[in-house]
Amino acid sequence: MSTNNSFLGNIILKGKLITLTPLHIGGSKDKFEIGGVDNPVIKDPVTNYPYIPGSSLKGKLRMLLEFAEDAVKESEKKKGEYPPSNDPKITSLFGDSADNSPNGPTRLIVRDAYPDEKTIKMWENTNSETLYTEYKAENTINRMTSAANPRFMERVHKGSEFDVEFILQVFSMDNDKGQSNFEKLVKAIRLLEDSTLGGGGSRGSGKVEFKFFEPYFVSVEDYKNGNGNFKKNFQNQEPAMGSKDLTFNFDSIKPNNKSNEKEK
Repeated sequence: MSTNNSFLGNIILKGKLITLTPLHIGGSKDKFEIGGVDNPVIKDPVTNYPYIPGSSLKGKLRMLLEFAEDAVKESEKKKGEYPPSNDPKITSLFGDSADNSPNGPTRLIVRDAYPDEKTIKMWENTNSETLYTEYKAENTINRMTSAANPRFMERVHKGSEFDVEFILQVFSMDNDKGQSNFEKLVKAIRLLEDSTLGGGGSRGSGKVEFKFFEPYFVSVEDYKNGNGNFKKNFQNQEPAMGSKDLTFNFDSIKPNNKSNEKEK
């Protein structure tokens, strides 16, 4: 008897996240001295380069899709609280808690995004107040006394490019071979391009754009034998596909017949 939950493979989507305005994704300010920046960006402790955590990117994609799919409960909207939705059309892609996961494993994996070599060279040659980043001075004004309270936000320069990678796991229990999950991911990416990522979005920060390589599928057999797209390399290539162009041929995903035979 088949359990109908065998792993078929991964749809892999790689590309670039490009900052069209400066980007702030907050980190710890424990290492900053008095008089330093109030809101530092998160940085790789090994290289000191700013990066984009996969959790930040995935969380914003999920939030945007939850509202777009009307998956946020009215009771939560009224309270101003927005816990992760347990709507199946959301959890089938982004996952659910371990003790409440009727859809099986989380389908979407979002890697941490690190700057490419071109961006690092740009940062190293930028005339700025701090290494690899810039400061933005902001003021809050006391409405009664008109006194200014200046603060400094650290931001990644506009025009920076980060290598992004999305992995969409496909199981035999996904009757449409993961097509609906892929379409939701693309929808969320398009929504993000007209929203903001990170902090200070309503004040000018965080506008981003994506460029992608063509998505491809790596089957269980490819992983076993090292065939085909198992280690597809896009080195020295520039992604040219915008989010509006993202498509995938789901007929290329074949059933895992060997796994099905074992389950009978």
